[in-house]
Amino acid sequence: MLCVSIYLSVWAPLGNLAASVITALSFAGFYLLSIKMRTTTAIDGQMLLANQAKIDLKFIKSATALDATQFKRIAGVDADPAAYLAINFWSKTGVKVELKDKNDPTPYWLISSKDPKKLVKALTKAQK
Repeated sequence: MLCVSIYLSVWAPLGNLAASVITALSFAGFYLLSIKMRTTTAIDGQMLLANQAKIDLKFIKSATALDATQFKRIAGVDADPAAYLAINFWSKTGVKVELKDKNDPTPYWLISSKDPKKLVKALTKAQK
């Protein structure tokens, strides 16, 4: 709908060609932005990767799957300003990964996930 609005707002004063070009460029920009905004989470060997951040699994104290209510609360009013957030505003669930590194002031990582139980299970399995 946003692209239709852009097309109509450009078409009225400038015509079809300008509206088509600007709409195509806008669509491409929105698509690239959506790819760039994805949260990428992976376990690579003994490392947990969330976007550009990574941490050795030996520094993970616990991982907890969060339902929509818990996730919203921890990402909002109960958020710790020192926490690392790898979240998307459209995600409803996630995982809270508590850390035990004395040299790192970050108390926990909050990671968006469509299937938080699967991520917790993978972390638990990788730590063994």
